[in-house]
Amino acid sequence: MLSYFEEKAMSFKTLSLVTLLILSSCTKNQPGDSNPKQRLVDYVAISFNMKDAADKTKLVGFLTGGAKNRLVAWSDEQFRLAFIDTKREFLKLAIREIKSISSTETNITYELSYLDQGRGADARVTNKRMCELVLENGVWYIKEVHNIKELIEYKNELSVL
Repeated sequence: MLSYFEEKAMSFKTLSLVTLLILSSCTKNQPGDSNPKQRLVDYVAISFNMKDAADKTKLVGFLTGGAKNRLVAWSDEQFRLAFIDTKREFLKLAIREIKSISSTETNITYELSYLDQGRGADARVTNKRMCELVLENGVWYIKEVHNIKELIEYKNELSVL
């Protein structure tokens, strides 16, 4: 049985993810829409809401180049372990910088925070990443994602100096 505070924290996390999904659906890209930031937000929202290995095609639709090739090459079991059976709970997505490289290429630096029970009880992970997006036929696609920094915080961590 969950304590009152655990229930409230879980409700807040669920509300955060639902809010992200609603915001992304309100401004969902239509064919020809060229908004790389929204494309990244939509991808993150969908990636935290995978229910079945068949949902892999949803994510593949956001990708191109090396990122797409790598995900397509994954077996259903690899996909299930990474996106479905994972014990990750979305917390926050913060866009830090949008840098237009050209009219068809944009880099977005962002921070993604989530709880990852697979790394330990109440482990909070914050990844700083840089996403390369390219415009193809009027639609922005994720070409590559580079990890810049990862921070893992543990609740009630004991450290000895």
